[in-house]
Amino acid sequence: INPTQVKELLEIKESQDGIYFGAAVSLMEIDALLRQRIEQLPESETRLFQCTVDMLHYFAGKQIRNVACLGGNIMTGSPISDMNPVLSAAGAQLEVASFVDGKLQKRSVHMGTGFFTGYRRNVIEAHEVLLGIHFRKTTPDQYIVAFKQARRRDDDIAIVNAAINVRFGDKSNMVAEISMAFGGMAPTTVLAPRTSQLMVGQEWSHQLVERVAESLCTELPLAASAPGGMIAYRRALVVSLFFKAYLAIFLKLSKSEITSSDALPPEERSGAETFHTPVLKSAQLFERVCSDQPICDPIGRPKVHAAALKQATGEAIYTDDIPRMDGEVYLAFVLSTKPRAKITKLDASAALALDGVHQFFCYKDLTEHENEVGPVFHDE
Repeated sequence: INPTQVKELLEIKESQDGIYFGAAVSLMEIDALLRQRIEQLPESETRLFQCTVDMLHYFAGKQIRNVACLGGNIMTGSPISDMNPVLSAAGAQLEVASFVDGKLQKRSVHMGTGFFTGYRRNVIEAHEVLLGIHFRKTTPDQYIVAFKQARRRDDDIAIVNAAINVRFGDKSNMVAEISMAFGGMAPTTVLAPRTSQLMVGQEWSHQLVERVAESLCTELPLAASAPGGMIAYRRALVVSLFFKAYLAIFLKLSKSEITSSDALPPEERSGAETFHTPVLKSAQLFERVCSDQPICDPIGRPKVHAAALKQATGEAIYTDDIPRMDGEVYLAFVLSTKPRAKITKLDASAALALDGVHQFFCYKDLTEHENEVGPVFHDE
């Protein structure tokens, strides 16, 4: 079943509390609508929207975001998913449905502690379908930020990522509630409830950072044999990304005049910034050869690819550019007309009797070796 053809999975509904996105709505559609609401609504209500937009910038490439959906990201359950830490820290509400005894049944699932039950597994039952995700508006005393560390800044999978969702007491820097989610530190996206509990009732200060750093190292250990390696680096990244979140939220508190900006050393303030790759400019540099080098000596001379000029000017002829010729034949797959069916007989006689049909090929026309496929081991 193609999810983009199921209208119930493509619904977008807005309410006073937030926005509901169907599970098959593309990431680019989500990004576009969230950007619109960020422009229109008060900043204090759109902090989750802004955090999502910021993270989607680093989510694969634009071509992928045009077709990928949030429901697929959640249900795939990758431990280094870019969006699952954001949704887990935000405690997103999921709507799931099932068909039981001839009746459609729906229920809400909280995406937080306990949602992921194992590697690429979650609490949604095998007979249930994820219908959609609720993005709640934030409150004036709530801040949410997320960061990702990868080998490249853009279009790369995460080594470790983190999302921090914190709510303070009214017009104070006292932590009332906090949720922290990390990717790349376990077989699933993982939260840090013990460390979060330790922070409740504490001031958002350097002293808190030191206690949190120690607690996170204890709560999120990484075995020496953990897949992906770089154990010490990944453990350090957890603390590093929390510190980056601390700086970003501290600056927002000081901007709201809740804390004094003087409490943050000037040399640390840039740690809250996110670096964006500048617009790329391409150039090719060639070393000039000596004027007395024989023309037949190619060493050091730039050589143009044989097909480069035709490809760059659009003159290269591809299969689809070639006009149809007399006597040309076409090849097409014969597909099953029934799903989950067993093929008991193959009879091409009716097709071969049609004018213009020349031949039918099937597994019988392949040797045993030719019918073995696979990327490395030819075992399929």
